[in-house]
Amino acid sequence: MNSLSLPLACAFALLAAAAFAEPVYPPGSRIGLEPPPGMIVSRTFQGFEDRARRAAIVLTELSSQSFDRVAQEFEPEVMKAGGMEEISRETMPLQRGDARLVVARQVENGVASHKWALLTRATGMTVIVLVTLPEAAREAYPDEGLRAALSSLIVRAKLPPDEMLDILPYRLGDLGGFRLLRATPDGTAVLTFGPDDTTLPVEQPYFLMTPVRAAEPPQAAERDPFARRVLMTFMNRPDLDIVRSEQIRFGNAQGHEIIAESVDDRTKDALMMVQWLRFGAGGTLQMLGIARKDQWADVLPRMRALRDGFERR
Repeated sequence: MNSLSLPLACAFALLAAAAFAEPVYPPGSRIGLEPPPGMIVSRTFQGFEDRARRAAIVLTELSSQSFDRVAQEFEPEVMKAGGMEEISRETMPLQRGDARLVVARQVENGVASHKWALLTRATGMTVIVLVTLPEAAREAYPDEGLRAALSSLIVRAKLPPDEMLDILPYRLGDLGGFRLLRATPDGTAVLTFGPDDTTLPVEQPYFLMTPVRAAEPPQAAERDPFARRVLMTFMNRPDLDIVRSEQIRFGNAQGHEIIAESVDDRTKDALMMVQWLRFGAGGTLQMLGIARKDQWADVLPRMRALRDGFERR
């Protein structure tokens, strides 16, 4: 063997290993990538984490129609208003297509972090990857390692509903004809009623189940203002017209119901929505259904079936 054979053999071995490296898909996620050494699949969100160093890669799937809205959030003036100092901005080639990549620095509560935001389109969806890296962890996660992880991103085909249902911390006995689009281990489930993979209620009825980030469920006297705040925080619409707000029960659990009306900004279609909050020892769960007013009489019973089919594991 001549003097070049061994180095060449090693190089080809490394290239072969890289070529056959498999992306890692968190449970219930269509998005996969090769995480940098030191990060493992998170048990609490879709993505990867290094808890000791407080470093994380969060994977988010949204409808394809959300791309332009999300892209606006990464514009320089918007990021600056949010306290982020932009470091770089580029187009990153992926295995399938290209992505926008923005790197920024932010100081929160006196702690400086570097944040990487990758945005791309895939079949029927918008993909967002957010990397949060405290400056103290940058030596463990150098730029070239993060870049390699992000460039390995790939989106697989649709997941079977049973696989998504299995990762939820509760059971859904009756979907009421709705179809599960996304699910995460923290208890977030996104559903639609119709053939398209859309989360726009003006196109198809939409239903969301997600835990409410609150220290503890509110007392009975505080539930109405609490429920209104939760709804307004999610909708972010000062013109929301609340039709009814009252306490209800979910079997043995306490709850609250709000019926409200709104108008779609783009089409001006009238929308109806219902928010149910379920209070319990496992925390507060928000259930939110939205549909066009002309569909409301048909889909509200289906949303109630979804609500009543909920059972904690």
